[in-house]
Amino acid sequence: MNAVLKTEAIVIETAARLEVADPTKNLILAPLSQLLPRRSRRNVRTTSRQSIPELAASISRVGLLQNLIVILSADGEQYEVVAGDRRLTALKLLAKKKRIAADFEVPCLLVADASARTVSLAENVQREAMHPADQFAAFAALVKEGRPIEDIAADFGVSPLVVQRRLKLANVSPRLMADYRAGGVTLEQLMALTITDDHAAQEAAFYGAPEWQRSASALRERLTEREITATHPLVRFVGLDTYTKAGGGIRRDLFAEGDAGTHLTDAALLETLVRGKLDELAEDVRAESWAWVEAVPHMSYAERQEFQNAPRQRREPTAREARRIASLQNRLDKIDAELEAAYDAEDEDKTEALEPRREQVAEELEAIEEGLRDYAPDVRAVAGC
Repeated sequence: MNAVLKTEAIVIETAARLEVADPTKNLILAPLSQLLPRRSRRNVRTTSRQSIPELAASISRVGLLQNLIVILSADGEQYEVVAGDRRLTALKLLAKKKRIAADFEVPCLLVADASARTVSLAENVQREAMHPADQFAAFAALVKEGRPIEDIAADFGVSPLVVQRRLKLANVSPRLMADYRAGGVTLEQLMALTITDDHAAQEAAFYGAPEWQRSASALRERLTEREITATHPLVRFVGLDTYTKAGGGIRRDLFAEGDAGTHLTDAALLETLVRGKLDELAEDVRAESWAWVEAVPHMSYAERQEFQNAPRQRREPTAREARRIASLQNRLDKIDAELEAAYDAEDEDKTEALEPRREQVAEELEAIEEGLRDYAPDVRAVAGC
């Protein structure tokens, strides 16, 4: 390509009409500082553009892969961007972060003012958007070539997790991927099916269910119906680390947030760990002289109704506990008085400051009082837990 400088471009503009069809005559290197950051009124794309930081990171990593299209501004000193506003914004961001110079030379195709809108429309209409499935396959091909996930993420200005998600989607059953390309499967459904790498299981979950039972959530439930999520109370009781250290298998849903995307695949092992921990706790409770102690991982509402709560009585506080109770009660009384005055004065700022303090003091006082309530020896002799 024959690149010409800005001064030569002005001569071309004043000497004759610019030939849009021959980019080799109109390609220039324009300093970034001379490109107008606002979107030209001749740019047919008016919707806001997202992912500028990602594009900037990609440009910084692999360079600007497509030139901008510009016209000469009215003063002849700057250029208005006709096509490439998103690329320009990304370049401006890089300059702001000192990643490139303010006068970084940007390859631009200089077109005639009269044809600017046509050129902008042609660039946007003629560009064929890449199908997401092609993107998934491209990421997988890069990994197959030996590219580290971290490097791929840096090249495209995304996180490694985004790359891992694309790779998961690329590994979906070919039949499902073909239907996704044809519009028979949605992206949300495809994401749900990646919870397993078993193509047969994916296809059975999707094609084996009527259409009204193919929501993303229904597909996930079908593929994990024998598994337990990390948010389950029994998992929290034992601890996920304890489960994995015992050899328990897990399955992670890359498209879910936090523990909700972690599934335990060995329910029997979890049950064993739960009972083991319950038995240890039961031994401590048995030492408290109860008539009986039984440790169970589950108890239904109906089962609870078969028992009554044993009565408790309040013991006298120790001298130290009594002093603490008196101190807290005194503080609570003072805060209540201040709150009442603040309410009367409609002082919202003071009210907002006092209410959390009152709640904290009241909770501590309640905790001490709760600790004073206990079961008498004669109650323990006939009751259990």
